[in-house]
Amino acid sequence: MHAPKLLYGLVLIAFAGAAVAQDAPFLNINPSWSPDGRWLVFESRRHGDAELYVIGRDGQGERRLTQSAGEDTHPSWSPDGTSIVFDSNRDGTWNLYLIRPDGTGERRLTYPGASRAATFARHPSWSPDSKRIAFDSDRNGDEEVYVMDADGGNVTRLTSSAGRDGHATWSPDGRSLLFTSVRTGNQDVWQLDIATRQARPLSSHTAPEGGARFSPDGKRIAFYSERDGDGDLYLMNADGTGLRNLTDHPDTVYELAWSPDGREIAFYSDRTGRFELYLVAVDSGVPRQLTNSSYNNAWPMWSPDGRRIVFGSTRDGDWEVYVMDADGSNARRLTSSPGRDAHPSFMPDGQRIVFQSPRDYTNPLEVDLYIMNADGGAPRRLVAHPGFDGVPVPSADGRWIAFQRSPVRTDQSFQWDLYVVDSAGRDERRLTSERWSSQVPSWTPDGTRLAFFANRSGREQLYVMDVASRAVTALPESAGDNHSPSISRDGRRIAFTSTRDGPLDLYVMDATGAAVRRLTTNLNAQAQPSWSPDGRRILFSASPDGVADVYVVNADGTGLARLTHGAEGTR
Repeated sequence: MHAPKLLYGLVLIAFAGAAVAQDAPFLNINPSWSPDGRWLVFESRRHGDAELYVIGRDGQGERRLTQSAGEDTHPSWSPDGTSIVFDSNRDGTWNLYLIRPDGTGERRLTYPGASRAATFARHPSWSPDSKRIAFDSDRNGDEEVYVMDADGGNVTRLTSSAGRDGHATWSPDGRSLLFTSVRTGNQDVWQLDIATRQARPLSSHTAPEGGARFSPDGKRIAFYSERDGDGDLYLMNADGTGLRNLTDHPDTVYELAWSPDGREIAFYSDRTGRFELYLVAVDSGVPRQLTNSSYNNAWPMWSPDGRRIVFGSTRDGDWEVYVMDADGSNARRLTSSPGRDAHPSFMPDGQRIVFQSPRDYTNPLEVDLYIMNADGGAPRRLVAHPGFDGVPVPSADGRWIAFQRSPVRTDQSFQWDLYVVDSAGRDERRLTSERWSSQVPSWTPDGTRLAFFANRSGREQLYVMDVASRAVTALPESAGDNHSPSISRDGRRIAFTSTRDGPLDLYVMDATGAAVRRLTTNLNAQAQPSWSPDGRRILFSASPDGVADVYVVNADGTGLARLTHGAEGTR
């Protein structure tokens, strides 16, 4: 059962003026319909702070609406379709703002001339004629419901109680407001007659209830309640009778919005483990998930100075190359192509990044090597060859790039061999020519040898090749599969992934194969690890919950930290 604290932390986000810390990471929340019922505006924290997005009723056509240094939240689409009002703390304190649905005409409504307002204004709601906006404010001491003209003028206080009043929404006829109040000690749904200023409770329960909204015809009210132990969406008649649990699900639902035709209600819920938008049919109670914003982060590699990490991510739809600070902050996108840009690595000079991409082909399995500036500029193809060329790894002196190649087979299977090419893409040399696959090379510091894994023995095990002679030496085998070796900068240790103890985890051993040490447990570690320049930390990607993310761990197995959060969308 959810404690009442959760209702104030998430359903009534920041019922007080200061920003309230979230009880869980959130992603897509607080939907509001366009008047034609074709679109929803919502807020998302998928890339850091909360910004506004628009998405079609069918889940298509998603686009970003705002981009500010603060939190842009609680959007409300005007009934005439011309404007979206929302609250934001971009200027230091919560204020109300207007923006057109196309993202233009953004302006502040409350305290427009002040650089920082002394009080807050939040949770806006349009009147049915689009001429007025109801909102919460503490400008007269405690939190009450106010109304103002659509241009920000004629601010009028509507409630006055010892308890907090907020989250007001209009009746279809514009004569009354539903709001949430704790004036009696419980958190309940109340109705206010605007003309007389008389308020009456519509619900009265010891469990938290609130966030109420009239149906478009004014005959029913949908609201949130914890009266059955879980946070669910409820329906009742406009007079408070005929109570019905609409969602009846063990996971909490939040912030509802009726569709203009009254047939569906949009809400958000964490039933998948992250907050997504849903639509529920009012008659049947059958929900439909509208957004699905989990994404993967993989193939992290350190910059030569250890200050940045280059990696791949699907956070903007398909796989692209990103760079972020070493602590996981300030992620920014470097590539933008319809293909799968993957396996990036910094060149030793730190000024360029090499990666793989199918961007010049219609077949996604036709992949070439590319190189670009470290800021994403001036990309050019480095190796163009029929088949799949991938996993480029530069030598320590930057003269050579090792990679793996396979022909594209009709059954989409792969037969990998190792190659090297000079950093200009001209002098290409094949290193293996065998019936088994050799993959994921890693250079020794002196550039004379490569570690890799291959299935020569029937299981995937680790090997070391002398590049000049092509002579191959097997490292000690294990009962499981050993993958993706990465040699430390001093050449003394090898990090790799293995199933030798069951799950796929990260390990370290001496360069000879001795002194094997397990660094992670049950993390499903993936892709090639990357040593920090000082040899103290190791980057890797793992997917313990089914979504790949970037992790870092000390070389002795301590200090494990997750740097990205694709499952929750926090950044």
